[in-house]
Amino acid sequence: MKRSGRSKSSRQGSAASPADSASTRGGHSATPLESARPSSPWAIAVPAALLVLATLAAYSNSLHCSLLYDDNFDIIANKSIRHLWPIWDVFVVQDAGGGGLHGRPVVNLSLAINYAIGGLDPFGYHLTNLVVHLLAGLCLFGIVRRTLLLPGLTERFAAAATPLALAVALIWTLHPLQTESVTYLIQRFESMMGLFYLLTLYAAIRCATSLHPRRWAIAAVLASLLAMGCKEVAVSIPLVILLYDRAFLAGSFRAAWSRRRAMYFGLAATWAAFALLFMFSYSRGKWAGYALPVSWIEYARTQFSVILHYLRLSFWPRPLILDYSWPVARTLAEILPAAVVIGGLVAATIWALVRWPKWGLLGAWFFLILAPTSTVMPLADLAVEHRMYLPLAAVAAAVVIGGWMAGQWLVARGTIRASSLPALAATPVIFAAVALGTLTFHRNMDYQNGLSIWGDTVAKSPHSSRAHNNFGTVLADSGRLEEAMPHFQIAFELKPDFAEPYYNLGFALAHRGRVDEAIAQYRQALAIRPDYADASNNLGLALAATGRTDEALACYEQALKLSPNVPNLHNNMGSVLVNCGKADEALLHFRTAVELNPDYAAARKNLDAAIGRQGKAK
Repeated sequence: MKRSGRSKSSRQGSAASPADSASTRGGHSATPLESARPSSPWAIAVPAALLVLATLAAYSNSLHCSLLYDDNFDIIANKSIRHLWPIWDVFVVQDAGGGGLHGRPVVNLSLAINYAIGGLDPFGYHLTNLVVHLLAGLCLFGIVRRTLLLPGLTERFAAAATPLALAVALIWTLHPLQTESVTYLIQRFESMMGLFYLLTLYAAIRCATSLHPRRWAIAAVLASLLAMGCKEVAVSIPLVILLYDRAFLAGSFRAAWSRRRAMYFGLAATWAAFALLFMFSYSRGKWAGYALPVSWIEYARTQFSVILHYLRLSFWPRPLILDYSWPVARTLAEILPAAVVIGGLVAATIWALVRWPKWGLLGAWFFLILAPTSTVMPLADLAVEHRMYLPLAAVAAAVVIGGWMAGQWLVARGTIRASSLPALAATPVIFAAVALGTLTFHRNMDYQNGLSIWGDTVAKSPHSSRAHNNFGTVLADSGRLEEAMPHFQIAFELKPDFAEPYYNLGFALAHRGRVDEAIAQYRQALAIRPDYADASNNLGLALAATGRTDEALACYEQALKLSPNVPNLHNNMGSVLVNCGKADEALLHFRTAVELNPDYAAARKNLDAAIGRQGKAK
């Protein structure tokens, strides 16, 4: 990339170009900035080590947490991670298992690498998540530090740039609001996207300040491409980079475009990659879009209170809840107060982008990163904590930098002595880091297993039908059926059109020998969701147990139409056909079950028995 502008010494005795003049007026240099380099390697190594050690301490109890909820669907049932070659199969998830990975090939590849190394042992997945979060924290540290050492800021922040950057990174990395993106395994969608988002910005800064801008421009484009392959939220990257460039590097949009045109063309090209990923993600419509029961206007008007809640959690992170089941805002009293606050903050951000673009960038960072999930595009969940993974960085930076500037103002007024400012500033940062790290450690204890996290969720969000259903499910899986059944009943009382708790209650009743009651629950689940293959299968089992074989066969036929490649459906169908005297048809289904799953012992036993009967008949 061609470097524009000249050093200060080379401009002496010569006329400056228009671009140089603009950058001089804006307080920015068009040349590589050496001031961002540390005077000693220890100036970076020590605070970086402190950041790493503090984060490791806060997350030390997260490495052996169980796989939870969507982990079962997107990791355990995800066949595409069971091999690394052909790589196309890893990049393009085509079956139902791993549906959350559709259009997110970078994350799916990381899961495939984890599986290749350690199978389904959660340790490797948790370690990867923690490393990703650590790298993101280090990247944020580098971004803040280099920003504070740019022309126009270095005079004010030179001596404090590294401590301030460490403070921002510590608060962001240790904040318990981040646990959902780190400890909940499948939410590495968010943390990996965040890492590559931050790497894009870091590379863009180095592109403007390095002796080798072309290399950093390429790095920025590659990081942006990887972010797009992790999660759709990365779509805001090119715009945020341009706003940063204008505010801190070039001084104007025209100068930013003129100096780094090639980089911006590359960043814009990553939008094309994003569009292709979205086009090939056939399951995205299940989680986002206008097929959901919540309309775009209902979703949008609810987001005012949701975003306000996110901001409150940034300053007071309690309670943290895995599943909010946030209600749609319907009345003016539910909408207006939060709308006034958030609308005011958006207006202030726009005003600041015009008058004070450096401060405006923090507001733009917050709202632009939240925009894909917290404006008008309806998503399955109206509020989830992992959406604050990157926006929280703007809050942390505003508090830390704003606090330091307030201290400088007090020094200028003579209220405090200049020599006292570092200690006065360090005290609240140390207190906040210890408090946040402690809260993170305790929050990770909630994620230890399904019983602990769903028990915590039910206690904090008793109106969540999904939380009650999931808590009942893990109780049932633990053999605590009597404790599980009331939660299933609460779940469908809270949401009568929710099919899963009827099915789960039926399962629990069947295992308690109350088959007729189980049949009624399975029928209710199918009335709500006729395409519920598991409910059809279990209804067939219950009917067969009561001798109603014709009805059982009809249930299995329906289940097989919906899920023709499920081994146990074929095995169950074969068992009923044997009882009906249809040995040849039964043999076909047993054989299909074994072909689909060669390790299916029950199906293989039934197949051998069917072959033996067929041989005797001959």
